Amino acid sequence: MEMRLLLALALVLAACGGSVGSPGPSSALPPEARGALGQIYADGHAYTLQVELYRDLMPGPAPTPKRGVGGTIFLKPDVESDPPAGMRVDKAWLVNGADVWETVPQPLQTFAADRRNHLSLSVRDGPTWDTSAKVDVVLRFSTASGTYFVQQRGVQIIGAL
Repeated sequence: MEMRLLLALALVLAACGGSVGSPGPSSALPPEARGALGQIYADGHAYTLQVELYRDLMPGPAPTPKRGVGGTIFLKPDVESDPPAGMRVDKAWLVNGADVWETVPQPLQTFAADRRNHLSLSVRDGPTWDTSAKVDVVLRFSTASGTYFVQQRGVQIIGAL
């Protein structure tokens, strides 16, 4: 009986920890993203990024690997308004020195239309960079009028306990 209980516990712990972790630095920054500005103009708006990054430092069950960087990315227009038609995001890069992590940000669930942020996104399960790291974040988004790159430099990763 005890062996079955231990086996069941091991399976539950493995299932809980299996999707958490760090894929590690995985990409090179495309040339057009290297020159991304801190503020860009698209479809009649000036856009900037507001990024908050964290790393979950809480210990988990024994088989759980270290958790990686996660956070939120907001694309803020200069004035509150509706987003341009067809606005979408397809990639983000987090750059820590020579290490580059490429990811596809996921939309944050909101209960109302957010006219202050034309895109509200989350990233998770990134590299296990130190909380003292300052990271550059580059976002590639598009609207009906084209594809754009914008970045925020020197985003501090905070430790979440």
